[in-house]
Amino acid sequence: MSHASATSRTSDLHDINQLCTSIRGKLQFMDYLVRAAVADIQRLQDEDDQGTRIFLRQLVEMHAQNLAVECENMRLMTELCRCLEAAVAETCDGSVRIRNGDAA
Repeated sequence: MSHASATSRTSDLHDINQLCTSIRGKLQFMDYLVRAAVADIQRLQDEDDQGTRIFLRQLVEMHAQNLAVECENMRLMTELCRCLEAAVAETCDGSVRIRNGDAA
């Protein structure tokens, strides 16, 4: 294995690790948002005070909006899949590396 090839694989693994870390963070944040929304809905249903109900409704709406944004931002998952496919292709058959949909 040449030095350039080894460096390329190390760089690819580093990119994959960074993507995985980012995805795990996003999933943890989404998990928090889901749990918070469910808890706040339960609090809303049990609340009698109108002012607190308004606050809880706005809080649930905020959680829902943040979840929608996070779902749109999951393009990282597509990028990770491309990196993994490229790494497998490079390892198995020496194919051209593909990064972000472009041949490198």
